[in-house]
Amino acid sequence: MKTKILILVESLKVGGGSERFAATLGSKLYKEGYDISYLTLMEESPKYEFKGDYYTLNESYIYGNIFKRTLDLFRYSPKITKLCKELSIETIISVSEVANFHAVLSRWLYGNKVRIITSQHINPEIFMESKIKSSLIKFFYPRADKTVCVSREVERILNEEYNVQNTQTIYNMMDIEENIKLSREKLPDKYQGLFNENNAKFFNFISLGRLARQKGQWFLIRSFRRVVDQHPHAKLFILGEGVLRKELEELINKLELTKNVFLLGEQSNIFPFLLNSQCFVLTSLWEGLPMALIEALSLNLPIISTDCKTGPREILCPELDLNKAIDYPYLGNHAILSEPFPNELIFNSINEVPLHKPEKILANLMTEIIENPRLTKNYSKGQVIAKNFDKEKIIGQWKKLLTYE
Repeated sequence: MKTKILILVESLKVGGGSERFAATLGSKLYKEGYDISYLTLMEESPKYEFKGDYYTLNESYIYGNIFKRTLDLFRYSPKITKLCKELSIETIISVSEVANFHAVLSRWLYGNKVRIITSQHINPEIFMESKIKSSLIKFFYPRADKTVCVSREVERILNEEYNVQNTQTIYNMMDIEENIKLSREKLPDKYQGLFNENNAKFFNFISLGRLARQKGQWFLIRSFRRVVDQHPHAKLFILGEGVLRKELEELINKLELTKNVFLLGEQSNIFPFLLNSQCFVLTSLWEGLPMALIEALSLNLPIISTDCKTGPREILCPELDLNKAIDYPYLGNHAILSEPFPNELIFNSINEVPLHKPEKILANLMTEIIENPRLTKNYSKGQVIAKNFDKEKIIGQWKKLLTYE
């Protein structure tokens, strides 16, 4: 009989890292012979492709304040217990903090007998200033059977700062061969001219991520102003959608970069965009294990990334100790780390607010990548470390975890 697993996640909406992880993990386990069902806390579309059965707790969910979300926690958890009984579920894998709380509460208050594996996908230090959320993590996570962390640094933070000890690191998986296959698809016609400008001096930078505070794209755009001053044909493409689109568009206009910086929204296949670019840039303020970096590595794209917690150093520069102090920029064996940015919003022109030191470092690195072909060539071998996240290796770790001893 197939092992029955329920993957509990807030939604499967395209664009979110946790949502993509849930769809990918479930689909891979499905192909390995597991009986997979998904249960979302809200119904959102479009969804990532997935294999298995699908259920949702609320087809018209609206985020509310802390009181509404607490009420939802007590409303939905008994429904999770009921569905687990109806489907004869053996294990819940919950994805993201809110889903983790729901899963554990279904056991603690409502008698859910299934095995519960929670998972942590972003740096939990960002919750330390919230007494409510940090207290919930400290209370709920130890009551799960296992907490899977997407990076060793995330695991260390949970161990040391939250006293959560039931942890194990399993990296997110990547299908490298599939990425290469998808990259061979044609770039959409409306973008052909943008990416393949008939000019020998063109150079395309690309970044992926939600247009949200976490991703720090305003720092990237401000830094790019200095790059364009020296290389007018350089272009920056940002793929993703989010709440800061209007502010970022206004910043692009204010910096007079409308012919150089393009917000392309969500794309169903990101890999032709990566293939038609010369350098990937990540400016996140915090992460967990940014899959965009692994996607860029899988296509041998040179990478400049902030050394934010957590993930970039662990992915890109495994030669470095996680706690080692370094000088920036750090030219690693496989990629370049830039100085982390402050956690502040800046939508001002450079005349209004001069570039900070980390912005200057990033601008200089992008300029150097353009001007130094030898540097670009040196960082065009990322598949070597992308294999650390290959699907076969990672799915084997999940299968071992899912096997009762």
